[in-house]
Amino acid sequence: MDKSDYEVFYADVKPITYASLICMLIILIVAPVGILNSLNGEPIALGLILILAPLFIVFLSLAVLIIIAIFAIPRMRYELHEAELVIVLGPRKERIPYNYIVNVLVRDLSLNLISSFRMPGIALFDVLYSDEGIVRMYSTHALKDVVLINCKSDNSKGLKTLKKKYGISPKDKEGFLTSLGKRLNVEIAYVTEHKEITQKAVKSSKSFIAFIFWGIIIVSFVIYIVFYHLLPQTIVVHWDLQGNPNGYEGKFWGIFGIQLIFIPAYLIPLFMKMKNRQYTYETLTPVAVLIALVQIYIILTNLGYRINNRLLDIAVLLFVSLTILIAIFRAPKTKK
Repeated sequence: MDKSDYEVFYADVKPITYASLICMLIILIVAPVGILNSLNGEPIALGLILILAPLFIVFLSLAVLIIIAIFAIPRMRYELHEAELVIVLGPRKERIPYNYIVNVLVRDLSLNLISSFRMPGIALFDVLYSDEGIVRMYSTHALKDVVLINCKSDNSKGLKTLKKKYGISPKDKEGFLTSLGKRLNVEIAYVTEHKEITQKAVKSSKSFIAFIFWGIIIVSFVIYIVFYHLLPQTIVVHWDLQGNPNGYEGKFWGIFGIQLIFIPAYLIPLFMKMKNRQYTYETLTPVAVLIALVQIYIILTNLGYRINNRLLDIAVLLFVSLTILIAIFRAPKTKK
């Protein structure tokens, strides 16, 4: 189709967009380099390789995605064709037929700590929000003043990739909305406040506990990796009641073993319904904290630091009691 047959509106790209992408790219490059440097040239155990390899693959994949985004964002645009809205980001195109659009809102979205590609000044692909759930974003407005397009879903006509909600940010917002309004008969409204909190929004807003839980796991693994090369090949992992060492283990299994054993338990909530998932994360979080504290105690003790054993005993008693209380009093109520 000739370009004169459709209108083009570019995204509202601002300096904060590039700043966020560049900062994240630097972090993704510096983090692996820092981890490798912390090993100080020491031969890497096979188990450590199995941990680091997937981590580095994730870092590399995200870095490549961000580099592509840096070059594609200036040309991100929204094309109003005769029968459809086409969203263009680099080689990627999303086609939204006008007859599938239910309504168009201009609104602020509520932050959810569990999200994918969302940073200040940029939100791309499927992003989770506390009020709207998952929104397919092609926007340089991550939260504020987002043009939200609600679509109906129908897979019967080959539109299997059509999402229910899209978020965009045309620079000429008024012009875009005016042109879009001429092409379809739907409601275009500005929503200044959230007057209704749906059950779905309440469930999404509670997902911060999952963010905290996985944050503890990731931070603990980073701490283990940083101190790994400082430890002897065989470390103390157990003491008797008088504080005398009576259990030894190779440093890889001594540091990573407990966490690796618990990984299947950590993954269980991902396959549960939301209510049970929330409860399981709440129950597992004190366990994750306790395991991290015990492993940090082992690391510091093997590095020569003297720590009162009673402090660890108190921590174990506290977090075990907390886990039991959460398991009892936060258990989901079953319908009779």
